Order: sequence, then structure tokens, then C-alpha cells
Amino acid sequence: MNIVIPTLGLFVLSIVNSCGKSESFSDVKFPETISLIGKERTIPDVYLKYPFRVRLHGTSLYIMDIHPIDYYCHEFAYPSMEHKRSFVKRGEAPNEFLDAENIRLDNQGRFWVLDANRKKIARFGEADVSAPEEAIPLDEGLIRTLDFDLLNDSTFVVPDYTGLHRLLFVNRDGRVVRSLFNIPAASHNNTRDADFPLAQAWRSFLHYNADHGILAMVTQLGQVLEIYDIRNERTLNIVKPTGMEPQFVTRGDYAVPTGIMGYSDVHIGKKHIYAIFWGRSFDDIKQQKEIREGGRYIHVFDLQGNPVRQYVLDRYITGFHIDEENKKIIGLDVNADQPLVEYTYLP
Repeated sequence: MNIVIPTLGLFVLSIVNSCGKSESFSDVKFPETISLIGKERTIPDVYLKYPFRVRLHGTSLYIMDIHPIDYYCHEFAYPSMEHKRSFVKRGEAPNEFLDAENIRLDNQGRFWVLDANRKKIARFGEADVSAPEEAIPLDEGLIRTLDFDLLNDSTFVVPDYTGLHRLLFVNRDGRVVRSLFNIPAASHNNTRDADFPLAQAWRSFLHYNADHGILAMVTQLGQVLEIYDIRNERTLNIVKPTGMEPQFVTRGDYAVPTGIMGYSDVHIGKKHIYAIFWGRSFDDIKQQKEIREGGRYIHVFDLQGNPVRQYVLDRYITGFHIDEENKKIIGLDVNADQPLVEYTYLP
């Protein structure tokens, strides 16, 4: 069955021009809250319309723009911010991309990108940026894949949007080879029946840390953090405050959000899990009470899901990279002319 799932991120953007002084609806109690002041960095020569993901690997900084004019991805020398290349060309030709949902760097520094509309994961090298070195067509049975990460050299991990499972493992041929866990919704009956609206409402962003064997997921709607031990196939923790599951109403095969905008990015570090939290109600968003997009809260948990601290930023960011070695948060502020901002944080 070919069910089209709307990208909730893009759906939200169509009704949001968000955030002023409205209250954050976070219901997690953090032992400490720390305010951070950012330093804006200039990005020369490249116009970024909606930068959404940023990755740092060695001396290269990669930024992904989800609404580009020509190219979805750009590489810069870091920290000088000299523009090195633009690639992942937008278009309908065989080597071009209809969209980009996320980007990843593997242990060898190779660059991977997910095109949900064309149902493929592609790898780019440094020599020829006009075409990917490898393009993996995803299994036709997959419902529009909206995020991915690399589990190892031969396997990707993606969310399951049928509602049957939480995670699917996909091999280098694009075929599903394994499934794990269920959506941790109170209303989920864990049957073998597909539940497309539930899976949409529980659309989550994920990150896998191979050193720990741990995968974290955060919900775009509501306020849920899921932590899974992939090596031992067990759930470590579900941080789900009372009443903060994704709230929605079903219209046909679609989920229409009615609660809050929750998280928009997650990162597992050596000792902590970091997540960007928006915490704004859809009622406020629809009434145009807010004017900026993004979240100004960084929630920090330990690897077991215990709250450690909350950072309150001086601006709103959609995506980030955590540079633990230099104690920096590198964020993307889509509301600013120069969207790249850096914060220094506590260890």
C-alpha cells in the first residue's frame, strides 16, 4: 500500500511563523537552568533559506538547507567558514534530489544524505560533487522515510511509519532486514494492525551513538524522549511526562496536531543526551502569537534519561551540533540573516 505521509516539519512550517514571549510547556524538572549568550558567525558567499541540520567533522562544517535555490548541502572550512563546495543539487534529473531530510558523516568522514521523496540514501565523495558515489534505493514497502542514521558499515536505522514498529534496520541494498520496539503511546495496543496517523503523530528525530550502542529518539510533537539499547534490544527509558505525549486528531489517514511543538534535533554525546525543545502550543502558533521559528531550550539528560540541566538560549534554533571536545553548541537560527551561532556550555 502506498500511503503518502506529509512531512510534519514542512506541515508545521506552513502554519508557523513562530515564537515570541509565549510560555514553554516543558514538564520535565531539571536540577539547574543556565542561560547562554551566543556568538554569531558569518557565512560568506552562500545564501541559506532554511538551514536545518549542521554537522562538524574534523575541520569541515556541513550545513543542510531544506528549502534551497540550487543545492541542499554546503561544506565550509571550520572555523574560518571559507566555502569549500555546494552539492546535493536540487532537481528532477537522475543525479539530483527532490528533497533532503537529514545528513550524516560516517566514521571515515563520508557524507550521507536522505531523500525521502525519491526514497533513497546517497553517499557523496570529495572528488566529484555532481553525482553521488553511491545511491541506495529504499525498500518499496517503507512508508516515506523522514530520518536515518548509520548503525554500522552495512546497516542504516530508520523510523517505521506504518505504526507496526518503532525502528527498522535497512541494509546497503535498501531492504528491511529487522524491526524493533513499538511506539510507546498509551493508546497503542501493540497489535499487528498498521496505524498510520499514530506513526505520523509520533514522528521523531533520532541519533545513534555506536560507542554506547544507544539510540535516542525525540518527538516533534509532544515531549517524549526514548532511549534504546540497540545491542541488547531493550528499552532503557521512556521520558514521557504526564499529558505530554503527542496530541492529535485523526482525519482520514492523517494526524492533525493539537498539542505542542516539541523537539527538533537530538544528539548523544559521551555522557549526555542533548535535545532542542520548542515547547509551544499549536493554539498559540495558529493565532500567530509568535514570530520566530525554532527552540531556545537545550534539554540535557544523562544516558539513562535522568534530567541534568536545561540551557536557555538567547535565540531560537532548529538544528545543532554538539562539539563536546571544545564545549560548544553550534546552532542554526533561521530567523537571522546570518544563521550560524555558537554557544559555550558547561561540561
